[in-house]
Amino acid sequence: MEERKIYEQRAEILTKKLLSKIYAHEYKALEARLNAEKGLNKLENQIKDLDEQINTLKEERESLQGKYEAMTKASNEKWKEVSGKFEDYLNKISKDKQEFYEHAQDWINDFTIRITDLENKARNSSQEMREYIYEQIENLEEQRNRLQSKLSELRKASGDRWKNIKDGLEDGMQTMRTAISDMYKSFQNSGNTAEEKKNT
Repeated sequence: MEERKIYEQRAEILTKKLLSKIYAHEYKALEARLNAEKGLNKLENQIKDLDEQINTLKEERESLQGKYEAMTKASNEKWKEVSGKFEDYLNKISKDKQEFYEHAQDWINDFTIRITDLENKARNSSQEMREYIYEQIENLEEQRNRLQSKLSELRKASGDRWKNIKDGLEDGMQTMRTAISDMYKSFQNSGNTAEEKKNT
C-alpha cells in the first residue's frame, strides 16, 4: 500500500527526531540530578522532581518507540487504526508544547545550578552577607519548586489550557532570573566595598 509506505517513512523521520530530543532532555535531567546530589544534598524535593521528570521522559520514549513499532508491524486491516493512535501520541508530545516544556525545564535546571553557585559564594562571604544570601536562597528554592510543579501540570494539560499555564511560567521564570541576577550584583557590590575599605 503506497499510502502506508509514504506515511511510515515520514513517521520514521518524526519519531527519530522526537526520540533524539527526548534522549537529549533525559541526559540533561540526569546531569542536573547529579549536580543536585553533589551540591545540594538538602534539596530532596528537587531530586525527587528530577526523578519524576526522568521517569516521565523514559515512559514517553518507550511509548513513542512502542507505538511506532506497532504501526510498522500492523496488518493492512489494522494499519489505519494503529497509525491514528500513533499520530495522536505524536501530536501530544510534539510541536509548541514540547518545545516550550524543554526550554522551561532547561531554565529550571539552570536555576538549580545558579542557586548552588550562590550558596557556595555565600560560604566564603561575610556573616552579614551570608545570612542575607541564605534567606534569599530559601525564597529562590521555593520559587523554583513552584515552577517545577507548574511545569509538571503543563505537561499533563490538554487542549489550549497549557498556554494559560505557560504564561504564568514565563512570568515566574523572568522573576527568578531577575532575582538571581540581583543576588550576583550583591556579591559584586560587596566585593567592591571590601576593596574600597582595603584601599583607605
